[in-house]
Amino acid sequence: MVSRSKPTATGLRLAYATAGLLIGGAWAYGRDMPLWEHALRLCVIVVVVPPVLHLIRRRLRRSAVHHLPLRHLIVAKVLLVVGAVVVQLSLDPLTARTSLLTAVALTAVVAVGGPAWHRSRRTTGGPSV
Repeated sequence: MVSRSKPTATGLRLAYATAGLLIGGAWAYGRDMPLWEHALRLCVIVVVVPPVLHLIRRRLRRSAVHHLPLRHLIVAKVLLVVGAVVVQLSLDPLTARTSLLTAVALTAVVAVGGPAWHRSRRTTGGPSV
C-alpha cells in the first residue's frame, strides 16, 4: 500500500485546481444572494466542511493525507473569502458580471497560488493546532 502522507506535486496541483473550481463554482452559484449571506455560506463551505470530511474519513479508517496546521488553513480560507468580498464590491459598479469575475478570480487564486502556499506552509509550519 502506498503511503499518502506526502502528496506529489501533480497530486497537490490537481487537488488545489479541484478545490478552486468547487470554491469558484460555489461563488458563482450564489450570485442571487445578498453578499454577506453569500460570504458566510462560502466560509462555512471552506472552513467547516473539510474538517468534517476528514473526521469521517478517519472514522472509516481510510488513510488520510497529512494536513497543514489547522490555524493556517482557517486564516487562509477566511482571508480568501474576505478577498472575494472586496473584489465583488470593487467590481460591482463596473460590470454586471461581478459574481462570475469574482468566481474566476477565486478559482485562479486557489488553483495557482494554493500549491505554492501549501509548500511554503509545510516547510515553515509549526505544530498542528
